Amino acid sequence: MIDVDAFDKDGINPFDAPIPGESLTSDPNNPKPWERPPEFTDVNEAIQYMFLRLTDEANYGDVMDLIRDRTPLDEMVQMYLFKGYMMGKWTVDMMLLLMEPMLYVLIALAEHNGITDYLVYEEEETTMEEGQAIEMLRDDVNRMQPKKKEIRPVTNVLSDSLLAKIEEVPTISDMGE
Repeated sequence: MIDVDAFDKDGINPFDAPIPGESLTSDPNNPKPWERPPEFTDVNEAIQYMFLRLTDEANYGDVMDLIRDRTPLDEMVQMYLFKGYMMGKWTVDMMLLLMEPMLYVLIALAEHNGITDYLVYEEEETTMEEGQAIEMLRDDVNRMQPKKKEIRPVTNVLSDSLLAKIEEVPTISDMGE
């Protein structure tokens, strides 16, 4: 038998919830930043914007500290790009197009600052024994042997002008941090 007063006893009303689609009915005269046309529609312009933001004196030291602390670079890129999306800087599609180039920008900045122990993906850190690691590397090498001729290096991910700008950015040691 159904207890009619069960909702009152639990203090939960299943009908006290938003109606389907309610979150999509915001005021059209005051749209959210991501509901407006994006500020950037060109990948190169967006990369330049992000580069300038990352190398700004207010952010640069913190960015390098995060990299030095082995924060996964892919998570940093996702955070920076999602923030830009929420601010209306680019669309979701543009955000996905920016993932790889921005990862390379962070790697280049880290190496420019002499940080070679950066972590690209969180899964890179494992507690594997040395014997297991060697065996896994041998398996990987064996699988890659036949395809070696087909592999082409990624080129033109970052423009030459951006790479030159990275070389011009002062290192953290030059800035006195």
